[in-house]
Amino acid sequence: KALNIPLVMSYHTHLPVYAERYMGYIPLIRKSSWQYIKMLHSFADLTLVTSPQVMEEFREQGIRRVAVWRKGVDVDTFNPKHSSAQIKANILTNRGHEKDTVLLYVGRLSVE
Repeated sequence: KALNIPLVMSYHTHLPVYAERYMGYIPLIRKSSWQYIKMLHSFADLTLVTSPQVMEEFREQGIRRVAVWRKGVDVDTFNPKHSSAQIKANILTNRGHEKDTVLLYVGRLSVE
């Protein structure tokens, strides 16, 4: 805020649910989790969440600057039909690895 640069945060792990599931023996753990989330995300100009349901929970908790960040891959844009040997060659050649394989790692694919 001091530099006048917008801060966008993303929220992926539903902390109150995990806290209650794994640390439910601690009194008020769910409420404490929400207080922490509210404090942290109050600094954000926008918080992106993973579903409309989580966005609704955020709003119920008084967190207002929230939007849904849709999951998934645009299969029309990222489709093998757009593959280009020339682009691949340019990527590899510019790094001195003409014959190497290009590998893309996606960190997590799961149903939530």
